[in-house]
Amino acid sequence: MTATRNETGPRLADLARQDVPVAAWCRDCGHHRVLPVASLLSRMDGRTAVVAVARRLRCSSCNGRAIETRPHYAGLGVVAGHRWHGD
Repeated sequence: MTATRNETGPRLADLARQDVPVAAWCRDCGHHRVLPVASLLSRMDGRTAVVAVARRLRCSSCNGRAIETRPHYAGLGVVAGHRWHGD
């Protein structure tokens, strides 16, 4: 998958250079996981926008496709607008 013009924000290659993983969460069931960028780069182009990664994922808990992804900057806490279930 390559990036399209309307997908803004950091790309997987940007996160790989910074050693920053990707946080993914399911809007249906609240399941969440932090994904290493290296594993995503083995399946996706480095130019892929982090927000576009969600379209390629499925929840391993409920099998849902309502996934959101953001860079997981350690120490910043919960991503704005999203609360990890159980936290």
